[in-house]
Amino acid sequence: MKAILLPALVSLALSALSPAQTCREVVRDASGRIVQTIDRQKSAGGSVQATTRDASGRIIGTATTNLNAGGSAQTNYRDASGRTAGSADTRTGNGTTTNTQYRDASGRLTGSQTTNASPSGSFTGTLRDAGGRMTGSSNGTAKSTGRTPIPVPR
Repeated sequence: MKAILLPALVSLALSALSPAQTCREVVRDASGRIVQTIDRQKSAGGSVQATTRDASGRIIGTATTNLNAGGSAQTNYRDASGRTAGSADTRTGNGTTTNTQYRDASGRLTGSQTTNASPSGSFTGTLRDAGGRMTGSSNGTAKSTGRTPIPVPR
Protein backbone atom coordinates (compact mmCIF):
# COMPACT_ATOMS: atom_id res chain seq x y z
CA MET A 1 0.00 0.00 0.00
CA LYS A 2 1.38 3.35 -0.96
CA ALA A 3 1.91 6.08 1.56
CA ILE A 4 -1.72 7.06 1.99
CA LEU A 5 -1.43 6.19 5.64
CA LEU A 6 -0.38 9.80 5.60
CA PRO A 7 2.76 11.63 5.26
CA ALA A 8 3.46 9.48 7.67
CA LEU A 9 3.58 7.83 10.60
CA VAL A 10 6.84 8.04 12.19
CA SER A 11 9.64 6.22 13.65
CA LEU A 12 10.20 7.03 17.22
CA ALA A 13 12.92 6.90 19.67
CA LEU A 14 10.76 6.06 22.61
CA SER A 15 11.48 4.01 25.62
CA ALA A 16 11.45 0.43 26.62
CA LEU A 17 7.83 -0.03 27.61
CA SER A 18 6.60 -2.16 30.45
CA PRO A 19 4.16 -4.86 29.26
CA ALA A 20 1.12 -2.97 30.53
CA GLN A 21 2.17 0.49 29.36
CA THR A 22 0.77 2.13 26.26
CA CYS A 23 2.24 5.23 24.59
CA ARG A 24 0.20 7.52 22.34
CA GLU A 25 1.57 9.67 19.52
CA VAL A 26 -0.30 12.44 17.72
CA VAL A 27 0.67 12.94 14.05
CA ARG A 28 0.20 16.31 12.37
CA ASP A 29 0.49 17.29 8.73
CA ALA A 30 2.74 20.08 7.44
CA SER A 31 0.03 22.66 8.38
CA GLY A 32 -0.18 21.43 11.96
CA ARG A 33 -3.58 19.67 11.74
CA ILE A 34 -3.99 16.42 13.69
CA VAL A 35 -4.39 13.64 11.15
CA GLN A 36 -3.67 10.42 13.07
CA THR A 37 -3.08 8.90 16.47
CA ILE A 38 -0.86 5.90 17.13
CA ASP A 39 -1.12 3.69 20.23
CA ARG A 40 1.79 1.34 21.00
CA GLN A 41 2.10 -1.48 23.50
CA LYS A 42 5.01 -3.83 24.15
CA SER A 43 4.13 -7.53 24.31
CA ALA A 44 5.57 -9.98 26.82
CA GLY A 45 7.70 -11.46 24.00
CA GLY A 46 9.40 -8.13 23.33
CA SER A 47 7.67 -7.11 20.10
CA VAL A 48 5.78 -3.82 19.92
CA GLN A 49 2.23 -3.67 18.56
CA ALA A 50 0.98 -0.37 17.13
CA THR A 51 -2.55 0.58 16.10
CA THR A 52 -3.03 3.65 13.89
CA ARG A 53 -6.31 5.56 13.76
CA ASP A 54 -7.35 8.37 11.43
CA ALA A 55 -8.62 11.74 12.66
CA SER A 56 -12.13 10.29 13.16
CA GLY A 57 -10.90 7.32 15.23
CA ARG A 58 -11.18 4.53 12.62
CA ILE A 59 -8.38 1.93 12.59
CA ILE A 60 -6.43 2.36 9.36
CA GLY A 61 -3.49 0.05 10.02
CA THR A 62 -1.42 -2.00 12.42
CA ALA A 63 2.28 -2.65 12.81
CA THR A 64 4.44 -5.25 14.53
CA THR A 65 7.99 -4.26 15.41
CA ASN A 66 10.70 -6.73 16.35
CA LEU A 67 13.62 -5.14 18.15
CA ASN A 68 17.13 -6.31 17.32
CA ALA A 69 20.47 -6.04 19.09
CA GLY A 70 22.31 -2.76 18.69
CA GLY A 71 19.19 -0.58 18.65
CA SER A 72 17.87 -1.57 15.23
CA ALA A 73 14.32 -2.70 14.50
CA GLN A 74 12.30 -4.32 11.69
CA THR A 75 8.62 -3.44 11.32
CA ASN A 76 5.93 -5.07 9.19
CA TYR A 77 2.73 -3.14 8.42
CA ARG A 78 -0.79 -4.28 7.63
CA ASP A 79 -3.70 -2.22 6.34
CA ALA A 80 -7.16 -2.10 7.95
CA SER A 81 -8.09 -5.33 6.10
CA GLY A 82 -5.02 -7.20 7.36
CA ARG A 83 -3.12 -7.19 4.04
CA THR A 84 0.65 -6.59 4.02
CA ALA A 85 1.20 -2.87 3.43
CA GLY A 86 4.98 -2.48 3.68
CA SER A 87 7.95 -2.50 6.02
CA ALA A 88 10.44 -0.22 7.77
CA ASP A 89 14.04 -0.65 8.82
CA THR A 90 15.24 1.54 11.71
CA ARG A 91 18.83 2.20 12.72
CA THR A 92 20.00 4.08 15.78
CA GLY A 93 22.29 7.01 15.04
CA ASN A 94 24.02 9.09 17.67
CA GLY A 95 22.76 9.20 21.26
CA THR A 96 19.23 10.45 20.57
CA THR A 97 18.67 10.06 16.81
CA THR A 98 17.06 7.25 14.83
CA ASN A 99 16.78 6.94 11.05
CA THR A 100 14.07 4.90 9.35
CA GLN A 101 13.59 3.86 5.71
CA TYR A 102 10.07 2.91 4.63
CA ARG A 103 9.27 0.46 1.83
CA ASP A 104 5.98 -0.50 0.18
CA ALA A 105 4.65 -4.06 -0.06
CA SER A 106 6.84 -4.70 -3.14
CA GLY A 107 10.02 -3.50 -1.37
CA ARG A 108 10.33 -0.12 -3.15
CA LEU A 109 11.64 2.81 -1.05
CA THR A 110 8.79 5.23 -0.29
CA GLY A 111 10.33 7.62 2.23
CA SER A 112 12.36 8.14 5.35
CA GLN A 113 12.21 9.71 8.78
CA THR A 114 14.70 11.13 11.23
CA THR A 115 13.60 11.28 14.86
CA ASN A 116 15.33 13.14 17.69
CA ALA A 117 14.43 12.30 21.29
CA SER A 118 15.25 14.06 24.54
CA PRO A 119 16.12 12.38 27.86
CA SER A 120 12.79 13.61 29.26
CA GLY A 121 10.88 11.42 26.79
CA SER A 122 9.74 14.05 24.29
CA PHE A 123 10.55 13.61 20.60
CA THR A 124 10.28 15.36 17.24
CA GLY A 125 10.37 13.79 13.80
CA THR A 126 10.86 14.98 10.22
CA LEU A 127 9.33 12.99 7.35
CA ARG A 128 10.68 12.92 3.80
CA ASP A 129 9.44 11.31 0.59
CA ALA A 130 11.57 8.99 -1.58
CA GLY A 131 13.04 12.07 -3.31
CA GLY A 132 14.14 13.64 0.00
CA ARG A 133 11.48 16.40 0.15
CA MET A 134 9.96 17.16 3.58
CA THR A 135 6.35 15.92 3.79
CA GLY A 136 5.49 16.42 7.47
CA SER A 137 6.53 16.28 11.08
CA SER A 138 5.41 14.82 14.38
CA ASN A 139 6.07 15.20 18.07
CA GLY A 140 5.04 13.54 21.31
CA THR A 141 6.06 12.44 24.77
CA ALA A 142 6.56 9.19 26.65
CA LYS A 143 6.62 8.58 30.40
CA SER A 144 9.21 5.82 30.36
CA THR A 145 13.00 5.98 30.22
CA GLY A 146 15.54 4.38 27.93
CA ARG A 147 15.57 4.30 24.11
CA THR A 148 13.99 1.81 21.76
CA PRO A 149 13.39 2.72 18.12
CA ILE A 150 9.81 1.95 17.17
CA PRO A 151 8.90 2.71 13.56
CA VAL A 152 5.24 3.01 12.67
CA PRO A 153 3.26 2.60 9.44
CA ARG A 154 3.71 4.89 6.46
